[in-house]
Amino acid sequence: MADIDRINELVGNKDFEEAIKLATEALLDEPDNIELIKLAGLAEVNTEDWVKAKSHFETVVKYSPEDATSWFYLANCYNNLGDFISAKNAYIKVIELRNEYLEAYKSLCVVFLKLNMMSEAVEYALKAQVYDTEDYIYDFVIGTAYLKLKAFDKSIEPFKKALEKEPDNFGIYNSLGTAYMAMNQSDRAIECYQKAIEMFPDNPMGYFNLGSAYQIQQNHKEACEYLKKAVELDDDDEVFKTTYALSLVKSEQYNEAIAIYKKLLVQHPEKENYKFSLVNCYEAIGDIQTAINMLEGIVYLNPKFALPAQKLANLYIKINKLSRAKELYDNIILKNNPTAEVLHQYAVLSSSLCDTDSAEKILKKAIRMNPDMANAHKDLAVIYLNKRLFDYADEEFKTAMKIAPNNFDILFEYGNFLYSTSKNTEAERYYLEALNIEPENILALTFMALNKLILNQLDEAKEYIIKALKINHHHEYIQYCAGRIFYARKEYEEAKRYLIKAVEQNPDVETQNTLALTYYELGDYKQAINIFENLLSKYPENISVLRSLAMCYDKLKENDKALEYLYKLTDIFPEDEEAQEMIRNLS
Repeated sequence: MADIDRINELVGNKDFEEAIKLATEALLDEPDNIELIKLAGLAEVNTEDWVKAKSHFETVVKYSPEDATSWFYLANCYNNLGDFISAKNAYIKVIELRNEYLEAYKSLCVVFLKLNMMSEAVEYALKAQVYDTEDYIYDFVIGTAYLKLKAFDKSIEPFKKALEKEPDNFGIYNSLGTAYMAMNQSDRAIECYQKAIEMFPDNPMGYFNLGSAYQIQQNHKEACEYLKKAVELDDDDEVFKTTYALSLVKSEQYNEAIAIYKKLLVQHPEKENYKFSLVNCYEAIGDIQTAINMLEGIVYLNPKFALPAQKLANLYIKINKLSRAKELYDNIILKNNPTAEVLHQYAVLSSSLCDTDSAEKILKKAIRMNPDMANAHKDLAVIYLNKRLFDYADEEFKTAMKIAPNNFDILFEYGNFLYSTSKNTEAERYYLEALNIEPENILALTFMALNKLILNQLDEAKEYIIKALKINHHHEYIQYCAGRIFYARKEYEEAKRYLIKAVEQNPDVETQNTLALTYYELGDYKQAINIFENLLSKYPENISVLRSLAMCYDKLKENDKALEYLYKLTDIFPEDEEAQEMIRNLS
């Protein structure tokens, strides 16, 4: 006969293994003894043998359907085995049998949350509060349910009530912080997360939540401080590391981000997004070659994967390996169904390689695929402009502006189009619109200055070129344009200063010629002659240079040399009346 008292004593003393042994032996003789079955199940619950416990309590409630406690233990078994539907039904049965069974309410509410039955979770939490107004868990359940329902404003008050009852609860502070974050009240969320950290300084989740809140505020310096702490406390959490790395990148701490991404790749070498993030970091610190080496390996292993190939092509463009970039784009387009965006990039590359005919065809195809691609219309307009198809260019520019009226590049390029077609008054309008968007863009300032020069508005021309020089004093083209403007203003010493710097960087024909003309105006004819003769050695039939040399020698009273250059000029261009007049005066 079963020694039920002894088994009860063992359970009371938490000697569950011995209790199970005795109960199992006794059940061999008395398999229908409900008390024995119940004791065996209770001991199995305590040893977390949920399968056996479930079997025993199913037997108990079959023969004792009014036993609320056995239903409760059975519900726990279902819950721990992941059978939440059966757990829900069993907990509801407990409450039907015993309305004030508070542990059943608690467990049932949690199951409802797991089953995404939020309204039911709120309903039963409110029912439980009729019997127990002091336990925080029901307020916490209500707040959590509203949080999951995205009724964030309704979740705040229950979480606050829960905190009044349980002021040192880490989970409540975190959940309240999450609700505030969802309502875009990040300052209040930060207060909650800081309180959680104060109470539990060794819990990494508090630091992670606080760092994430600062990250959402775009305060990446603060974010990094707390996210770093979260990673230090839990170096295995992948989400902590990826979030930390993001703020490191945003705060331009690229070397630290590289270290994180390297660790992530050790843990997950298969994840391409970490590789791309690492590539972007190497690109940001100027280590283009390492970025290229990584991408070449990725592309080699999977040549049909378009994204790394595009990135690699763009890096080749950065280091001026345009042919290599074009090979990659050729392969991308051959082996994939390219998007309009990819075709657009390919067209820009083809144009850079002077293959404008191919660029034109590709841009037209991209536009057919996506007629609203404003930059494609703009780039096609530039090609038409270079081919002197002005009407077509004008049409494409206007289409681009209709699609994207506030796009700086489009407004600026249309201004350049009008400038190049001598519509300088109209060009001014679009340069101004472009500068309203990017007031410190040096090219827009410079071209606006040149446009003012053409319009003979020399004070404004000077004003714009000075602005450009303040932003980039060493840019050779800006220095050349400054020289031209000061020359037109007859401020020759200033013109000379900028033109000398421009020639040192780019001794092209126009810059040297303008510098030589400046020396001429300053009366330094020998310096002017040196430059003009150097130009003439390269361009022996340039009538402008021949005339300038004649003028210099005329000023030096070296009539024979002046006539020598004038005769060469008239041999090339006999109709030059100015040269013929000089010959008559010097003969």
